[in-house]
Amino acid sequence: MMTKIALAFALLLGTAQAAESIRPLPGETTVSFQCRAAFIPEARQCAQLCDRAGGDDARWECVQSCTTRGLWSMAQCRESGGPASAVAVR
Repeated sequence: MMTKIALAFALLLGTAQAAESIRPLPGETTVSFQCRAAFIPEARQCAQLCDRAGGDDARWECVQSCTTRGLWSMAQCRESGGPASAVAVR
């Protein structure tokens, strides 16, 4: 659960730092890093589009949706063994 919260926070924080590169975390597996590198840019782009949504509540719901989809995609990617396998499943 803490990992999901940390990733959600990282995705939200990442919207302000979209140009920052994605680096491996200490102790992270290769597959996990590859999945993060494949799906975080997509989630960041989605969250940036949320800025166009009107009002704070609409923006919050939009960013939450982007974050949830990004976390779900990364989890599916890790379960399937990596980004190449995840794309084939999509």
